[in-house]
Amino acid sequence: MSNPSVTLHGRIFLRAEIEMVTGLHIGGAAGGLEIGGVDKPVIRNARTNQPYIPGSSLKGKMRSLMEKVHGAPQTFKINKDVFVHAPESPTEYQEYREIAGIFGTLPQWGPEGNRKAFSIPSPTRLTVRDVQLAKHSADELRKMRTDLPFTEIKWEAAIDRVTSAAAPRQIERVPAGAVFGPAELIFSVYVGDGEVPAEVAVLFAHVVEALDHLEDDYLGGMGSRGNGQVKLKHISIKAKRVGAQGDGTITPFNEGLESLEKGFESLEKIDRTALKSWLAESFT
Repeated sequence: MSNPSVTLHGRIFLRAEIEMVTGLHIGGAAGGLEIGGVDKPVIRNARTNQPYIPGSSLKGKMRSLMEKVHGAPQTFKINKDVFVHAPESPTEYQEYREIAGIFGTLPQWGPEGNRKAFSIPSPTRLTVRDVQLAKHSADELRKMRTDLPFTEIKWEAAIDRVTSAAAPRQIERVPAGAVFGPAELIFSVYVGDGEVPAEVAVLFAHVVEALDHLEDDYLGGMGSRGNGQVKLKHISIKAKRVGAQGDGTITPFNEGLESLEKGFESLEKIDRTALKSWLAESFT
């Protein structure tokens, strides 16, 4: 995108429930040290005390997976040990547009640590809301004799390879079978100089791709040890034109289904070719 000014042509909404196939651990700050306390607590809603999925955790995982899948170079230093992808030329931006075109670009930094202008300006088009525990899951967990409110304790141990001495620790997790949602992801069709609304809207198909990779991977911490396998269900996708481009009415992608509230039962049920055609037609 050569011009930093953009025009909003509409938004695309994806809503879904996130079911935990295995226990979920997304870490939160411990309230204080106590004897017998949990070593790694989960993040909780301060008002309800229920665990939730931060939008930042979901969005960050989606971006990380897309960078890995598409082999995007890790060019931008966040801190001492963390690097992410940020395009350094228009050619690189186009090559990895399914990343920067969705998640936005990052500013460059000078040798003195001062923030410089965006070398390849592109807006952050994807918004991911925090995902609260679904009411029916909260009610079910209240009735269960879980170790802590809404959660279980998983014991783990690091084993010394020489002496076989064990160092046990407690991990707090949301139990398998719990459902969060509805999750809401909003893709804003921001169009800059030299861009076409239909072409920008089709980028949303890569949001579905990222969620597909998420199901194959994991969400939260310690996924290589069994945590965080998720499954999306009851998925709905809708588009809304705004301003001079439309009257603001919402058009559902899955309007042919018997129940719009239920939507697609899984990501596998979404025809990706049909989705791209619908996105292009909705914003032409």
